[in-house]
Amino acid sequence: MFAVEAQGLSKRYGSVHSLRDCDLRIGQGIVFGLLGPNGAGKTTLLRTLLGFVRPAAGTARVCGHDVRSESLRVRAQVSYLPGDARLYRAMRGSQVLKLLSGLHPCGSLARSNAIAARLELETDRRVMFMSTGMRQKLALALVLGCEAPLIVLDEPTANLDPNIRALVLTMVREIRADGRTVLLSSHIFSDVDETCDEVAIMRQGSIVAVEDLREREQLHIVTANLNREHDVDALAGKIQEHPCSHYVRLAGGQATARLEIHLTGDPGSWLAWLATLPLTDMQIEKAGIRAIYQRHHHQLRTLDQQQDNCAT
Repeated sequence: MFAVEAQGLSKRYGSVHSLRDCDLRIGQGIVFGLLGPNGAGKTTLLRTLLGFVRPAAGTARVCGHDVRSESLRVRAQVSYLPGDARLYRAMRGSQVLKLLSGLHPCGSLARSNAIAARLELETDRRVMFMSTGMRQKLALALVLGCEAPLIVLDEPTANLDPNIRALVLTMVREIRADGRTVLLSSHIFSDVDETCDEVAIMRQGSIVAVEDLREREQLHIVTANLNREHDVDALAGKIQEHPCSHYVRLAGGQATARLEIHLTGDPGSWLAWLATLPLTDMQIEKAGIRAIYQRHHHQLRTLDQQQDNCAT
């Protein structure tokens, strides 16, 4: 059974398509990321999966329960941190933890207090007198202290200093080690890089790609210069035909072109071939999620331009 399974999820507000035919499968015991710019549909997708937003089309199941007909059972299996968490301002932090941890069937005041202590949060202060970062810590203590099988986090490291941010990401990995699933929405590449096993890239309400980041150890990015005295386009085509070549992008001025090549597989299978090419100033690095995201972004932008040219 998948922790999350969705097919054809769509949501529209007037002329705005917040979700477009989203298909998604998230296995159990992993950290799954949603990555995309603001307005890409990440939060709408999360709220639809939790039953807070009713989809216009499509189906979804969370922890085996249908999000339309069993939304209460869905939420009983999920601990959710919204991107705009609002807490009782007149209460002290300790009172908020006691009240809200007792409302969830998987809640634990002891665990929430322990996480608040790890986050160095002063829980005796009233929420109205807490800084934005302190309120984020309080919300995290509630959500991460819950032992639900699925933890959903919408921008969990927002407003946190670097040390606390690193600690929160460590806690996310601890949840995965405990055999539970985390669905993490973010537009911060480093958060995804440091925690996620798989990631879905969203754009304009659609899931445009799903990447298994556990395979990125075999993905390298090569950037190099190429003198325009060579047939640049022909060489780029030749590189694209290599079995290990996953993506080639050509840019640059009239005298020198700049190549970006994504290569998969063991470097031993392509390093000798790469040395035969008339390239200079070559740099090779392992791919991070930023490079993967930018590759998809560039491909989609190129497709949009081609469609616009056809329309005109």
